Formats: sequence, C-alpha cells, structure tokens
Amino acid sequence: MAEAEKAGEQLLVAVSDQTAYVRLRDRGSFKISKALKQFGVACIEQGANKIVIDMSECVGMDSTFMGVIAGLAFRLKRSNDGRIHMVNLSSRTRGLLSTLGLDQLVDTAMQGATPPEYSAMLDQHHDDLQTLKPESGPRTETAELMLEAHENLVQASAENLPRFRDVLTFLREDIKKAAPPDREQTPDSE
Repeated sequence: MAEAEKAGEQLLVAVSDQTAYVRLRDRGSFKISKALKQFGVACIEQGANKIVIDMSECVGMDSTFMGVIAGLAFRLKRSNDGRIHMVNLSSRTRGLLSTLGLDQLVDTAMQGATPPEYSAMLDQHHDDLQTLKPESGPRTETAELMLEAHENLVQASAENLPRFRDVLTFLREDIKKAAPPDREQTPDSE
C-alpha cells in the first residue's frame, strides 16, 4: 500500500510564455496543495495569465485542493486578468467542481471536448513536464493552508459556508492552540 501511495498523487508542471501547465495524477488532495499553490503563485508573479490543468489522469479532489484552485483563480484574475482552464475532466471531477461552485471560477472542458489549442499545448509540453515534490511542513502551516483554502471556497460560493462552517471553526481553533503563547509578563510572573 505504501508503494501505491508513493506512486499516487503527483503534479507535473511546465511553463511556456504566459501559460503554466499542470498535469494532475491520481488525486488532488491537501498533500500536494501546498506545492500547487507555490507553483501557481510563482507563475502568476512572473506574469502568467493562464493556468491549464490537465485532469486526464485525476480520479478525485478534496476540498483543500479545490480551495487552492479557487485561491489561484482569484489571484490570477486580480493580478493578470487571467483564468484557470481545467481540461480533460471526467463527469466525476466536473461534478466535484460544480458542487462547490468552482465551475463559475474556472473554464472547464470534459474529456474529448478539450479545445484544440490546449490539446496541442499539452502534447507539445508533455516531455517538458517536471514533477513537483510536495514538501511537508509544520502542522500549523498545513492547517493555515487548509483554512485559507476553505475560506476561498466560501468566497467562491456562499452555499459553501454551511458545508464548511465546522471545518473552518476547527481549523481556526487548531491554529490558535498551536500559536506560541504571548510573552507578556503578568504581575504574578515578575
């Protein structure tokens, strides 16, 4: 099982001109969300106005991963008036996006209906794709990423607030508990 997990979730990436390419293998989850966010933010800061995510090898996504996509869509729109294009979606992955309102933030194309310019780009850059290595960080860093991702989902659709209210509360409390205590001295400690 451990070998299957190691070979599982992967992000393969390339950049050409003002377009960033991402191929997602297996699942999009919180485990690779930090790497996706870092790559996307760096591309946007360098002037990318389009992120194309190839979902042909993706079987599912969790809410943290989709929240990171929402955050990148907001940032891309603000920074470079750009868009995220998710292509080669299965009915399952398209349904996940739709359920959380992301289909309103990103352009989508089902498998077999990918616009020719994206198919050509993905084919052209197939050999250029590099694997992004997910980095594990402190637990608080992961919790902060998850909190931000879920806040992005609520921003994307108000209907997501009831879905994620408890998750947001839990993550905020978890982050608060993990924060270093204030160093102010009380009269008793002097």
